[in-house]
Amino acid sequence: MNRKLKVLFIAMMLVAAVFLSGCTDSHSVKENNSSSDKSTEKVNPITEKENSSDDKPVNVAEDIGTNGTNESTPVYSLNDTNTTSNNTLNSTSNNTLNTTSNNTSYSNSNVSLSTRHSGSGHSSSSSSSETSDSDDTTELTDMAQRTVTIPTPENIEKISCLHPIPTYMTWRLTPEKLSSVDMVFNANPRLVPEDANDTLNGLPVTGVFFKGMNQEQMLALDPDVIVSMTKDPNLDQEQSDYAAPVVAVSKDNLTDYEQSFRLMGKLLGNEEEADELADYWNDSITKVTNITSTIPEDQRVKVYYASHDGPLSTVGPLTVMSSIIDLAGGVDLYDTNTTLTSSQKVDEHLVVNIEQVLLWNPDVIITKTETEKNTILNDTQWQSINAVKNGRVYAAPRWESLDGIQSVMGLMWTAEKLYPDKVKFDFNNETREFYSEFYLYDNITDEQIAETTA
Repeated sequence: MNRKLKVLFIAMMLVAAVFLSGCTDSHSVKENNSSSDKSTEKVNPITEKENSSDDKPVNVAEDIGTNGTNESTPVYSLNDTNTTSNNTLNSTSNNTLNTTSNNTSYSNSNVSLSTRHSGSGHSSSSSSSETSDSDDTTELTDMAQRTVTIPTPENIEKISCLHPIPTYMTWRLTPEKLSSVDMVFNANPRLVPEDANDTLNGLPVTGVFFKGMNQEQMLALDPDVIVSMTKDPNLDQEQSDYAAPVVAVSKDNLTDYEQSFRLMGKLLGNEEEADELADYWNDSITKVTNITSTIPEDQRVKVYYASHDGPLSTVGPLTVMSSIIDLAGGVDLYDTNTTLTSSQKVDEHLVVNIEQVLLWNPDVIITKTETEKNTILNDTQWQSINAVKNGRVYAAPRWESLDGIQSVMGLMWTAEKLYPDKVKFDFNNETREFYSEFYLYDNITDEQIAETTA
């Protein structure tokens, strides 16, 4: 074979080799692509609807405790479905904790605040001690310095109180939200408009923290908020017992009422009237102390206050009665006593003996009732005391006492009794203005103003 033919043959062989190689690679790519598609089908199954569980009821179970019995602990469920169970709070209730547009389940003890936004496709939750993203709750620092997560005022429909002070404040500021009255408030006659008494007398009557509570009754009332006092030793237990948040106000000192009014105004959504009453309260105290604060220490009269437990029962120095005596310019029996325990200092039922009173030798004695006054005046053991000898034993007026909402008027009355030559108010007019402002009652008579408790 000549040289030219050899070159041509080699060239043809090379072309054939390249052609055959290309066919093989193409087939290999097709096979690899086919294999890849099959592999992709295996590792990417059809995705199901995301967050489909959001439409399911959200159940929150809480151990609410027992009331000192051996009965099993009931479990209460907060959910967004309708149910006829007595142990379930649901969205059809008048005091619902869940709404359609912003479904919020609330509890303030062991259960966190959980908020589910409609259409958001997700749930968010935060501790009850943190600020909620929901517009349905807010945080409030009560007078026991506890931070409590509560419904916003527009989401509060029912309130129950464990003491007559917050019961009164709720009635005065938002009577339509009062779902019950406590036994002490209910037991006392009230100078209020007739229709108000009719409404109050028709409400369920609960216990008070210092006389005992019916846990089952409170659970049945199902309030949105429960209000008690800073002196309540069971605040934490009550918060555990009930799903509703428990808020504390105070009457430990006469000046505490002002802050209690303002706090209740924020809680109830009526800050305007609450602030007006608080300002009135503060102005009334100032009206008295502008006079009594100028009395020199060595000219202040010594006072003994006999509480409703009898002549030989008095109050500690950290009580509203003792604070009234102090603001009125007097010196109470235990003001300078350093041996009292912390619990005795706030006690409104301290037992004393006649020897202590004789040693104190008060210039003025104030009793809660007319009966106590007469007992002191007729008992020979008391005859050597200056207050008895000088005819300065007084029974506090029924409607201007040294306790309760009327206590700011009790301050005016006490100051006049201690210093009749220095403190001169038109007491009857002051009382009429007070009852018009605080009780919406314009018919109190001079006879009623002078009335004492038997």
